[in-house]
Amino acid sequence: MITNTGRTILAKYLIGQAPAYASHIALGVGQKPIDEFGSFADYSNYTNLNFEVLRIPITSRGYVYDEAGAANIVFAGELPGDQRYLFSEIGIYSAKSNPAAGALDSKMLYTFSASENWEYHTETSATSIPLYLQPLDSNASSGTIDNVQDDAGNLLTVYRFNSNNSIFNSSARKDLQEPPRFLDRALMLPGNLSFLESSGGNLSVKPTDTEYYGSHIHLTGTNVDFNKNSSEDELRLAFSVIDKTTNQAASVGGVRILVEFASTDDTNPDNFARFQIDYDNSNQIFSDDRYVVARQKLKDLVKSPGFTWNTINVVKIYAMVYDDSASGLPSDEFYIALDGLRFENLTSPNPLYGLTGYSVIKNTGGLPIVKEPNSSNIVEFRYGMDVA
Repeated sequence: MITNTGRTILAKYLIGQAPAYASHIALGVGQKPIDEFGSFADYSNYTNLNFEVLRIPITSRGYVYDEAGAANIVFAGELPGDQRYLFSEIGIYSAKSNPAAGALDSKMLYTFSASENWEYHTETSATSIPLYLQPLDSNASSGTIDNVQDDAGNLLTVYRFNSNNSIFNSSARKDLQEPPRFLDRALMLPGNLSFLESSGGNLSVKPTDTEYYGSHIHLTGTNVDFNKNSSEDELRLAFSVIDKTTNQAASVGGVRILVEFASTDDTNPDNFARFQIDYDNSNQIFSDDRYVVARQKLKDLVKSPGFTWNTINVVKIYAMVYDDSASGLPSDEFYIALDGLRFENLTSPNPLYGLTGYSVIKNTGGLPIVKEPNSSNIVEFRYGMDVA
């Protein structure tokens, strides 16, 4: 669908006031796909993808007729071959990036890959996060994520795993949209990694006498500075919630995640900004869609007095899932797979740049379209042409 921004830029392009209307195809993972019987919504007000992960140049343009005899303008581009994606949305942009934003433009902050050196931090130690390449269910017919161990037989609490792990061959898990969608590996956190209490709209870490619930993952030596960005710009975290056992009795009661940008790795740092995610399941958001993109404007982050971004040296992520019982305690019946953390610039005006077309993916069974690693693929975006 052409967007309202697209109509404006197209008009300027036709009279020679804009250099391009469609130069790049953007692909994202942040929407729930539409099944073959579903209907497209009105996307005319969209100005960006929900969670963009890839933007490629348009290398081919054409004019074709579809099976019904309707005329279509076709834009096509070639996907990079190395990585794996599960696409659920697609858009057209008038440029690769926004020249008006410059270094303040939208970007992927973290992909939780091994190259970023995230560590698992408990009360007593900080250890590197290993890669686990085996099926998450050692008994493939059980559908249960087992106690994952390293080669020495030590239990792994936090680990990376292949996004196409055989545990996701289950149609039940696919229907729940559990599989990670961004790149070929994701970072797995147990639902009881941390104990986050919610009070007055704020999350806080609760230590206990019997177990250290301040456990988290962290990345040190990071450089994140949004001092020059608008307070209306956003942070977006993409993750999926995964059942330990297929069709298990326990249901998700809620998810709490705290992303803390801080000057030190202390439990209570003096300088911090906190991206707080507190979703309960009262409106059944996890009943049929476990893939979530949480977003928060920079102005809504909880900040320490006198906070400044240029002192940030560490990013910490605390996470918990609780079930639908009344306990509200962290549950080991669920996992959280982290896919990516993105910054989205929403406020740098440019009359010649923007999202000119957008659509959610429509696919059999309402599942994302899989782009396998080390494969060659062409993606097309088609506009239907009508005469008014």
